[in-house]
Amino acid sequence: MRALTYDRYTDAAGLRFTDQPVPEPGDGRVRVRVIAAGLNPFDWHMHRGEPWIMRMQEGFRFDGVRTAGADVAGIVDAVGTAVTALAVGDRVLGSMGGGALAEFAVAKAGAFARLPDGVSWEDAAATPMAGLTALQGLRDGGGLRDGGSVLVWGASGGVGHLAVQLARVLGALRVDAVCSPRTGDLVRGLGADRVFDYTKGEPGSGVGQGDYDIVLDTVATAPIARLRRLLRRGGRVVMVGGLSRGRVLGPLSSLVTRTVAGNVRRVDARGLMARVDASDLELLAGWLAAGAIAPVVQEVLPFDRAVEALEIVERGHVAGKVVVRVTGDG
Repeated sequence: MRALTYDRYTDAAGLRFTDQPVPEPGDGRVRVRVIAAGLNPFDWHMHRGEPWIMRMQEGFRFDGVRTAGADVAGIVDAVGTAVTALAVGDRVLGSMGGGALAEFAVAKAGAFARLPDGVSWEDAAATPMAGLTALQGLRDGGGLRDGGSVLVWGASGGVGHLAVQLARVLGALRVDAVCSPRTGDLVRGLGADRVFDYTKGEPGSGVGQGDYDIVLDTVATAPIARLRRLLRRGGRVVMVGGLSRGRVLGPLSSLVTRTVAGNVRRVDARGLMARVDASDLELLAGWLAAGAIAPVVQEVLPFDRAVEALEIVERGHVAGKVVVRVTGDG
């Protein structure tokens, strides 16, 4: 099978298309014929091995090759023993940590959920990691309840644009957003009540004081002191990402310093790393099918241009998501 691989930590220019054996699913695992792969900043962090703290988990040395990409949409091609939740022929979406940019991918069955008919492969591939992060950030990290008020900071990015929609699905009465002026109309179209331009004066100028139960922060650029003034009594800041490119800790450095700042200023500021959960993927798939959420796909590139697609994501400023179409049928 054809796969986009790397045998050392590298920038996108070091990725190579290679022929790899079609993987066999072991116990509790499934093999998916990949139709589309959705890209995330996570992907370039993985193939670069940056921040370096990631190498403590992924390994400092390579044994063989690794395949790029994490989010996938496709058709179950084979199942291992003890797999009962999925069957050959099922349409699925999922997030696997690695291996999505290949003609076939294998992961634990719990990394996937059935995809209802009618949802496009591109929308399905664009949803898993960003959708899980937004959903768990609002529901688990933020404790969002019916009638709550939410401010999404960084609302045009992969996580942010889905968070605007998911906040409403989860019962928020008011959903406001902070983004760049070029994406303001896009975010309004997603259902934000008010959209604020972060480039005008102090980031977030004009946002009402003490208005929000939750500030979902996807970029970690505004100081905690500023965010504190936006919260109602008992409100919290949930940090689910950051723009820092530090080579040692990367975005984690912002999350750590802002958590400390929150403790000093008595702000409930907490970081959240999304987990892959089949039941949450099922929720996302259902909301996609019902039209309750719809990912914005900035660009769909063919498999031959997967390296270019990864470079686009790494440069940043993507409105929504970038998707690679791995095969032409499905």
